[in-house]
Amino acid sequence: MDPGTAMLIGTGVNVVGGLIGGSRAASAAADQAEQQAIATQARHQYDLDMWDMKKSQLQASRQEAVDRIMTEARNEGKIRAYKDVANQEQYDYDLKIRDSQQAGNEAAYERSEDIYQSQTSLNDVAAKASMDSEIVKLEEGYNERAFDRQESYIDMLVAEGRLRARASSGRSAVKGMQATMGDWGRQMAMLNETAVSADRNLHSVLQNIIRDKSSADLTAYASRMLEPGELPMPLKQRPIPIAEYNLPRVLVESDFGPQPIRGFMASPGAAADMVWGQTITSIAGVVGSGINSYAGDMGAAGKKMWGN
Repeated sequence: MDPGTAMLIGTGVNVVGGLIGGSRAASAAADQAEQQAIATQARHQYDLDMWDMKKSQLQASRQEAVDRIMTEARNEGKIRAYKDVANQEQYDYDLKIRDSQQAGNEAAYERSEDIYQSQTSLNDVAAKASMDSEIVKLEEGYNERAFDRQESYIDMLVAEGRLRARASSGRSAVKGMQATMGDWGRQMAMLNETAVSADRNLHSVLQNIIRDKSSADLTAYASRMLEPGELPMPLKQRPIPIAEYNLPRVLVESDFGPQPIRGFMASPGAAADMVWGQTITSIAGVVGSGINSYAGDMGAAGKKMWGN
């Protein structure tokens, strides 16, 4: 076999080998691209499922927050209602105590007024009785002294009658008459002085009775209760204000973020086309280099054969 034929056969073998190798590489690239596409699709599905779960978690978290706030609002309402009822009951209880104390004070004041009026009335009665007693004593003294005057006057007349009956005359009779009249005058003076002293004593006793009555009235007044007045009303608690609660805002699409986008995924056909393009280019180069080499060899051989 001449060299040119052998070279041509070798070039054909290389071309066939290149074609077979390129087919295998393209098939492997297509398989790899298909596996990559499957993995990318699986990753994309995982991202979609994760995005859905995160969305559901966010919605569930918001609903849980809303439920918790609503529960707190209901509990706060129950506590507020309970405290309002308890405050009202405490107010009613304090009001009953206040009304009872007010009624007790008014009753005690009325009793004190009754005692005061009774005491002062008793003082008036006692003072009047004492004064009447002293006046009666004074009148009895007046009557007794009147009897004494009358008796003394009768005794003086009897003595004068005796003197006259004796028919006494002269100086002795006059002296006897003078002595009788003098004795009667002394008795009258003593009776008059006793009357004046009794009047002074009565005036002093009456003044003492008035002072004693005033002292007793003052003591009764000191024991007299002051007017109770009006007790203050118990403090009524105001209703507990209603608390405000802010619910979480409604979720919008922007809260979930964009849906996952499937990453770049090469299709098997495109991968195969790329591999085939690279293989053809390589084979064309090999073929071109082989033809050029074959043409050079053939020219050299022709030159040798033809002597050019």
